[in-house]
Amino acid sequence: MRDFLDQLTRNRWVLIVVLMITYSLQSLTITASKQQSGGGFAYDATAAVLLAEALKLVFALAMLPPPARRALDPSVSLPYVVPAVLYMVQNRLVFEALRYLLPPEYQLWNNLKLLTTSIVYRIVIRKQLRVLQWIALILLAVGMSLATQSQTCSRTKEAQETSTDTSSSWNMWTGIGIMMTISWCSAVAGVANEWLIKKSANVLEANVWLYTYGTLACCIQLGSAGWVRLLHLEGFTAVTWFVVFCNAILGQSIAFLFRYADQIVKLYAVCAAMGFTTLVSVLFFGFEVRFHMLAGYITSMISVALYYAPPDFLNKTDSEVLAAVSCSTRAENGTDKTH
Repeated sequence: MRDFLDQLTRNRWVLIVVLMITYSLQSLTITASKQQSGGGFAYDATAAVLLAEALKLVFALAMLPPPARRALDPSVSLPYVVPAVLYMVQNRLVFEALRYLLPPEYQLWNNLKLLTTSIVYRIVIRKQLRVLQWIALILLAVGMSLATQSQTCSRTKEAQETSTDTSSSWNMWTGIGIMMTISWCSAVAGVANEWLIKKSANVLEANVWLYTYGTLACCIQLGSAGWVRLLHLEGFTAVTWFVVFCNAILGQSIAFLFRYADQIVKLYAVCAAMGFTTLVSVLFFGFEVRFHMLAGYITSMISVALYYAPPDFLNKTDSEVLAAVSCSTRAENGTDKTH
């Protein structure tokens, strides 16, 4: 089982798909748990984060080979305090952001991480990007702004038409402020975590220390009243446990993606979750998709193509591309006939 999961987590595409699905489900399930309790959370959000961190730690310890488990040295673990605390703050703020934002709005503003992470990544990791890649990142930010403009206009129009919800605009800007804090916490924590994971001998060993300190940070934040609620599992439903489970899988997939890919891959995978989140929100939350949002999605797809397409391919003419496709098709047909 350990060998199978090890091979699976080395597959970048598997990690991207898992991250995309769990990231979408995270915001959707948190919103569903909020609606079940009349607009707030019947459970303690910090307790949910604590249980997710503990579940991550159990998984990392279980997957770590026994010799490596016995060789764990706490003296080298102190650097993991920084990303662990920042992740704890970020995970807690996610619940607060979803008090004020709809799931697609949360996903869209969550792409502020793209800009903050790119800046921190360039400064800390010192990975140089081509000018076209920077243009692609800016284009992605433009796409997110287009889609977000749709949400802003929708909220403003709704607030004008219905005087009963005067706090709609305030909720939106409060949510945006929280998302800005989340984006910088995520950028610093993510880059620091990637640096530590790639520096470590084993990604699972790095995860053990990260989740150990994350669990301790949550324990301190929970407080005595929170512990009483946690011991009684106050407000916990099947949806709440699904939130915990999603957060645990999401954390593991991000850690392995840092090991075998990088921050930019992770951010584009998060962007890909928008479509799924919007689709589910339309079906279950009555969310209305507007033209600006579709334009933002298309712009984001163009950004992906510009960032990852080989430079020589981007410099080709349309005739050269069509000729290459035609040659490839003829070659495949010829191979099929020989068989």
